[in-house]
Amino acid sequence: MNICNKPPNKVAPENLDEAVAEVPVQRARRNGWSWPLHLFQVTAWLLYLFFALVGFGILVPLLPRHWLAAGYICPGVCFIYHLVVHLSAVSIDPADANVREKNYLGPLANFSRNQHAHVIENHHCHVCDVDVSAKSKHCGTCNKCVCGFDHHCKWFNNCVGERNYWLFLNSVLSAILGLGLLLLVACYVFVEFFVDPMMLRSDQHFDALKNHTDRWFVFLPAAPVETQAPAILVTTGIFILLSLVTVILLGHLLTFHIYLSWNKLTTYEYIVQQRPQQEVKEVDKQLESCPSQVRPSQVLVVF
Repeated sequence: MNICNKPPNKVAPENLDEAVAEVPVQRARRNGWSWPLHLFQVTAWLLYLFFALVGFGILVPLLPRHWLAAGYICPGVCFIYHLVVHLSAVSIDPADANVREKNYLGPLANFSRNQHAHVIENHHCHVCDVDVSAKSKHCGTCNKCVCGFDHHCKWFNNCVGERNYWLFLNSVLSAILGLGLLLLVACYVFVEFFVDPMMLRSDQHFDALKNHTDRWFVFLPAAPVETQAPAILVTTGIFILLSLVTVILLGHLLTFHIYLSWNKLTTYEYIVQQRPQQEVKEVDKQLESCPSQVRPSQVLVVF
């Protein structure tokens, strides 16, 4: 199994100078804002904006008056809290303390299998060139040692380790709670559209549309925009579908990490335990010999 997908060089180059390829300069990433951004990271922020805009701009304002306060406050607190912990988890540098004390953002040493069997030996990382703790692992994606390494999260575009694991869990939990509450609101709005649509027209702006039940307002009460009933139904249906899938996936992720905590395991340790020992050795050997751009660790311990 050749993880690196390196084609065999069967023909010697005519010019021997061409045989010596330039080794790309290896650099570490500080946090989730370090370039390049990941597609999953951008997708996560777009989903957050969609859920917040549709939820608080279209769905909650359609609730009956006596439910409006709860509709804004309960999911609103969860969304704001999620924003804070999510930004914190992305912005924190989860690197090992000795790595952070060093100016590690410059060019790093290139690991050579001919000189060392592993990237970390006797608690010393040959790439970061510092002594690290026993729980630290070298992440191939961030190209640095992370203390208490759990996994590299594509949605954060950052490693999850000892310094931001609590923030990661709170981000997942707050997303489930906030989105779950808005999902209930969306289901209520969708059902009432067919059962009793007048229950959704309690805002004073609808007084001018008493004779036009097919016309609705969105973004009430601050910036009312007139629209048609089918547009609200379609938007609500899309919201329900996306939020339901998201809550299910996040719920599965939270359950998995509760299981890991109960068994005192990290995601990395769990994955290693699930593999035959020989396969682990083979993957580790190819991992450390691959350039950082194509290291299989990007798939091995990434959610």
